[in-house]
Amino acid sequence: MTFISKESKPQEKLKAWYLFTDDFIAGTQHLSSQSVGIYIRLLCWNWNKKCQGIPINPETIYRIANCFSEGEKKSCDEVIQEFFVRVNSHYQNERQLQEFLFITKRIEASKVNGRLGGRPKKPSQNPPTLTTTPTIKPKPKNKDTFPLFWQKISNKVSKGIAEKNYKKLSQEWLDKPEELAELYNRYFNSVEDKKYAKQVGFWLSAKKYEDEEAKIESASGEVYPLRLKVLKKAIIDKETSSFITSFANQNFPDVQRAIKEGEFSKEDAVKYFNLGNRL
Repeated sequence: MTFISKESKPQEKLKAWYLFTDDFIAGTQHLSSQSVGIYIRLLCWNWNKKCQGIPINPETIYRIANCFSEGEKKSCDEVIQEFFVRVNSHYQNERQLQEFLFITKRIEASKVNGRLGGRPKKPSQNPPTLTTTPTIKPKPKNKDTFPLFWQKISNKVSKGIAEKNYKKLSQEWLDKPEELAELYNRYFNSVEDKKYAKQVGFWLSAKKYEDEEAKIESASGEVYPLRLKVLKKAIIDKETSSFITSFANQNFPDVQRAIKEGEFSKEDAVKYFNLGNRL
């Protein structure tokens, strides 16, 4: 037999009673309006008492159901007999008691959820997929190769400018500082008058290391004979022009070398190349 304990009773008064109308109408069609009224009054009283049950004392039951005449008392007895069961010293309606227990559980669950911060979420039909967050490794810093480059440079002038322009180079050149230093040293050694040689910082800025002409010049000196041919031809042809003057000034170390090696005289260089201010 269904029984309700004190521990299951809610502390506050229940404000509503759920009446399943379809079931109620179907189950009471055979009753008179008087009997239906008695039945509802008994159910309401029991609900207000937190389903403690209706006392088995007949006079108490009649008073609860508001039955005074013999006919009303008889109808009340019939309702108790049909719709209630005795549990110890009380009568209970099993359907009402089931609803009461269900609702009190919901109330208690809501209180617990409120203390925990809200109603628990329903389990998802699509469980979450575990995704692995890739570990982002810090990008290693490029090794500073300038110290090695500078160590190999023979003409150590204006280190600050050299370092600034060196760090602007592509990674390809930063990875081979010794080769780059060798290219500069070959260039510097090929210039006879060192005061006209480019400082390493400006050599880097001009990207002379990528200049094919500079590579040929620094590697084997094959360009000098070609330039000498142009200079000597201008003297033989007695040619004086803005082109030959500009050419001679741009390749002044070659002019000096030619004079030193006796290819033409200083006077010819002054006359045809307009180099009086430099010779």
